[in-house]
Amino acid sequence: MPRSLTDYDAYLFDIDGTLLRPGSTIPGAVEALNAIKAHGKAVRAVTNNSRMAHHAVAERFRRYGLPLDDDEVFSALTATAQFIAHEHPGASVIPFGADGLIYELKQAGLDVVEETERADYVVAGYYPEINLRSMTFAMRALLHGARFIAVNVDRRYVGADGPVPGAGAFVATLEHAAGRSPDVIVGKPSITIVQEAVASVGCPAAECLFVGDNLEADVAAAHTAGLPAMLVYTGVSSPEDLGAATGLVVEHVADTVAALADAFNALDV
Repeated sequence: MPRSLTDYDAYLFDIDGTLLRPGSTIPGAVEALNAIKAHGKAVRAVTNNSRMAHHAVAERFRRYGLPLDDDEVFSALTATAQFIAHEHPGASVIPFGADGLIYELKQAGLDVVEETERADYVVAGYYPEINLRSMTFAMRALLHGARFIAVNVDRRYVGADGPVPGAGAFVATLEHAAGRSPDVIVGKPSITIVQEAVASVGCPAAECLFVGDNLEADVAAAHTAGLPAMLVYTGVSSPEDLGAATGLVVEHVADTVAALADAFNALDV
């Protein structure tokens, strides 16, 4: 028997195309988050943002009206720091990225260093302040054998005035200089960020519903990580895409996340 939309302990959300569209919230998104939280369920907004610390991302989302507390926003930076802390507590890390990356690494108890011989890891992400000095430190650490972690490899994102190079462009620069590819990519469509988000809510993967708009980046990553998924048609994928996806079964499908609000509000009638 199919599970009800309300029959999960935690709800993990993609952002763009699921809760937000450029410049505004998607109708029903605010109501869905409020209804889920009102019933005591855990919520995480999972984002590939690799520049800002999670509290800054949360504040940005709140400006759009999304009712998300700081600890309910799970960014690729947070996931990266937690991944390293789980794999090697207290590791020495050379950050190749913005201030938000350094903040999250320190919050996870990791040792941010510049000495190439001491570095256990090099972490590369979105880095608009890139310079030769920082690239040299990171490259030499990788040549010395440090583990290479990419926050995400997004080629570009949509800025206020058009496309902007994403974290993947900076990762590729360091990859080319060092002559080696990342050992681990954390952000979507990798499942690492999904696994770390699940760990943050403390529920089994099967009890966490991942809600997204992209069959490849959201549904596939969720299923690979052992989560059921909900596909909404407010972003990348369409009903025709789902129909053409041979052998793919999506646990829940809806026009928008407003379906979650409707389902939870029906419990109170």
